[in-house]
Amino acid sequence: MKNIQEVHNSEYVKRINRVLDYLDENYSQSLSLENLANIAHFSPFHFHRIFTGIVGESLYKYIQRIRVEKAALLLKHYQNGTVTEIAMHCGFSNSASFARTFKEHFNMSATAWRKGGHRSFSKNCKEQSKDWKDVVVSPMYIDSSTNDSNWRISVVKKIDVTVEVKELKKTNIAYIRHIGPFKGEGEIWAGLFHKLMSWAGARGLLKCPGTEYFTVFRGDFEITEFAKFKADVCVSVEPGTKAEGEVGVSVIPAGKYAVALFEIDASEYEQAWEVVYKDWLPQSGFQPDERSSFERYLNDPKMHPNNKHIIEVCIPVKPL
Repeated sequence: MKNIQEVHNSEYVKRINRVLDYLDENYSQSLSLENLANIAHFSPFHFHRIFTGIVGESLYKYIQRIRVEKAALLLKHYQNGTVTEIAMHCGFSNSASFARTFKEHFNMSATAWRKGGHRSFSKNCKEQSKDWKDVVVSPMYIDSSTNDSNWRISVVKKIDVTVEVKELKKTNIAYIRHIGPFKGEGEIWAGLFHKLMSWAGARGLLKCPGTEYFTVFRGDFEITEFAKFKADVCVSVEPGTKAEGEVGVSVIPAGKYAVALFEIDASEYEQAWEVVYKDWLPQSGFQPDERSSFERYLNDPKMHPNNKHIIEVCIPVKPL
């Protein structure tokens, strides 16, 4: 049985997650402390303090950060809009405040970022495996049965990877949110999934077959510092499932996604994402849109003869 403190903590997390979900969808709109406090069902005075305590940064800094990081992502992938248009789209009131905020956050101007500065920037240090450096992407071909666009990616010393651009249906999900580093944190990730599975199983929400398992990433790996990164471990659920405690409910939106199928070791997730973003995406004719990317898990690695993880890396895309 949960003690009173645990019940209070999970209720606070649920209310703050509701605000974070709202901000992910409405970051470009005019946002008031009073309205956000009302979404969380706290008084404005207490809401501001509770938000900072749970999220780890003040409400103002959080909103400014997600706005400038969304702008950086658009500047990185979307070349048609002007810098000012993108700044306005992301919720900045004028170009001067955007320029100042961008320079403070990325240590370069938005123009320099767009011209290639993003290639040398990363909030998170990385080491690339030698086994993943030699990559060859095939020309696009059309699957005659689905009419979807397909590519094959050959990685030296690795099995071939397939990428398919296709329409995915909306998926209702229940999630537990993690804010902070996740690279190399296998035990934390396993614990989050175990907690979510226990919650869903006790409520008869797990189906075999039928239930799908995901991690949804609420940021860009190179733009958002891992200490502030949001990621949701998720299971698919029926429409109408209610949030409860630290378990929230949301959707993976329908639409066009690039879906890359991998069979990898537990240490190779980062390299799999790099192959899609850095090798396939630039020559695909597509660019990411503003929906969240996610992983879908297709097996239990403990049941694989070589402990391999079979996953799909799913990136929302639109024509370049």
